[in-house]
Amino acid sequence: MAAKRRKKNEVKVPQPNIRVRLDYKTVITLKDASKLDFWREKYPKLEVLD
Repeated sequence: MAAKRRKKNEVKVPQPNIRVRLDYKTVITLKDASKLDFWREKYPKLEVLD
């Protein structure tokens, strides 16, 4: 019986999380920068912390 070969995993570059303050008491963490536009439409006074 032939041995199975494993696939080589692609190296994934971790992206830093983005901390965002939506209002005076709400802070969320985004994994993707493309989601920032979605939240900016709902909260125009949003602040990026990191």
